[in-house]
Amino acid sequence: MKLDELEIGKDAIIASVASDDVALHQHILDMGLTPGTEVTMMKYAPTGDPMEIRLRGYELTLRRDTAARIELVDVHDTDTVARRAPQTGSVAHPALGEGYHPRRTKKAVPEGSPITFALAGNQNCGKTTLFNCLTGSN
Repeated sequence: MKLDELEIGKDAIIASVASDDVALHQHILDMGLTPGTEVTMMKYAPTGDPMEIRLRGYELTLRRDTAARIELVDVHDTDTVARRAPQTGSVAHPALGEGYHPRRTKKAVPEGSPITFALAGNQNCGKTTLFNCLTGSN
């Protein structure tokens, strides 16, 4: 079985990593996806790509095409506890080093004015996938 086929809530052991591309093979190993490591499938993005796995005590997002290169053995129900849901509520924006400034006026942005958005996040967390879904790009 390949990692991209693992069901949510299942654990498995990585048996091997197959890639003809030496740089990609090394990148996969550098992320901690080494043979003998136990991985847990946490969730899939609403579009199915990327996926979030847990290994070695941390969460990692991974694209499906990369996960398809990872062979698994010993698939079983997870023995790890699910993450606790974050607390919800109103929290003020910290504005520490982010260039965030509250609006002094409560006026609406004039129609036709350009609006600039930034999409930031960790590596392999799905920024491009989200952008493509929102814009229809590929």
